[in-house]
Amino acid sequence: LLVLCDENEVDEVTDQLNKEIGGEANIVRGSPPFFVEILHKEVCKGRGVERMCEAMGVKLEEVVAFGDGDNDIEFIQVAGCGIAMKNARITVKDVADEVCEWSNAEDGVILKLQQMEKDQLLRYY
Repeated sequence: LLVLCDENEVDEVTDQLNKEIGGEANIVRGSPPFFVEILHKEVCKGRGVERMCEAMGVKLEEVVAFGDGDNDIEFIQVAGCGIAMKNARITVKDVADEVCEWSNAEDGVILKLQQMEKDQLLRYY
């Protein structure tokens, strides 16, 4: 469920929803900041990547994850290499293994992957 709101009210709406239903749902501040996500309490990108890795036989330590918004926090945390984009929120940068020198708008994901490939840090299946 998405709750659309004014960019200036996103944090207030997120806090209010957390107070009212936070124990029963996963409340996530949207990015870009004009919505709040209300998810099943066990749903997040981190659990999704865990399940995908299990199904594919890939170790979480071998996963590279990129993120910029609060909905990427668990994703960044479970990955072997969690990278926050240059334009990421501070909450994402705080949990990341590193911060990318490029933003999303600067094609940061592909540039970082190309750099990692050149440095022979990627494994292909």
